Amino acid sequence: MKKRRWQLLQVESAIACNLRCVMCPWPEYAKRAKNRGIMSPDIWNAIRPHLPQVHSVDFTGGGEPLLQPYLLDWIREAHAAGCETGILTNGLLLTESKAAKMIEAGIDWVCVSMDGATEELYAQIRIGSNFGRVVENVDNLSRLRVGKIPKLMINFVLMTINFHQVEEIVHLASRLGVDQVNFKQCEVIRGERGKGFGLFAGQETREIRKLKKSLVKARRLARKMGIQTTAFSFTPEQQPVCDQDPRSSLFIGYDGVVAPCINLALGGPTIFLGREASLPTVHYGHLPADDLLELWDSETSRHYRERFQNRIQAHDGKIIDGLIGTSASDRLKALKQAKEAMPPAPKGCDVCHYLYDI
Repeated sequence: MKKRRWQLLQVESAIACNLRCVMCPWPEYAKRAKNRGIMSPDIWNAIRPHLPQVHSVDFTGGGEPLLQPYLLDWIREAHAAGCETGILTNGLLLTESKAAKMIEAGIDWVCVSMDGATEELYAQIRIGSNFGRVVENVDNLSRLRVGKIPKLMINFVLMTINFHQVEEIVHLASRLGVDQVNFKQCEVIRGERGKGFGLFAGQETREIRKLKKSLVKARRLARKMGIQTTAFSFTPEQQPVCDQDPRSSLFIGYDGVVAPCINLALGGPTIFLGREASLPTVHYGHLPADDLLELWDSETSRHYRERFQNRIQAHDGKIIDGLIGTSASDRLKALKQAKEAMPPAPKGCDVCHYLYDI
């Protein structure tokens, strides 16, 4: 298959949400949102012609994608263009009928946010939801799918209030036929929203070592049960580029704003590794007024792509040089030199936890 221009388009089908989760950073943005925080069809119409150049479309942003009335049509159109498609949902609106229609539309993956494995704890975190209904909805989707399509995942955001349930969520996932559990840090903060929930720190502490040990145990349990897991670091380890990788991806907000990622689309005051910081707002342009290809070739877009490409080349070059060394100290020296060789991260990315694998 010929390589497509974009590895990922993150299309924020809605910033509106039907829940009030305690750690969510986006409620203030959603309150001010135009069109009730729902992406309008004219924005999708500006994206549609480019779908043959897109490998994957994630219809999730800061809100609940199942509030988007055209979501099934958009999934179907992206699937017909050969795109992988998926959503991250709180699962409350994922009825049996909706699940069947999404499967028919060709969705490839569904990830459900569940930050508690019991009704009591879940209700403390996901305010406005219904644990029993979400469990039933996940179970129905697992039963309705053909084989392992769509891939079914659970997102579990690690916080002090729920960390003791890391093994229980694995057991729940197993009972529901879930394929993967993603253990995420509570790393996105805007003002006071999301502040104080994170379990990571600038340096490893005794408490972090204890948390790491417990998480390793939970992931080992998942492996025995045939469940995949993913997890982020508890301490910073700067990467050449984050997983979002602006070299081959774009974020498109519910209002048509085109940006490197959701964090830079919605900048503002934040906390970075325990200290106050500010994330700039970085926009390439706006759909449908601008053409997506022209925005991709804009000066700002090229700056982010080129800077990350330069960081990767500098980093990998030092790593390759280090492979020539035969001792462990040579390899450690090469790793240190690789970090030092990288040009500075673009503005905003330098105070984003994702670049540090958190």
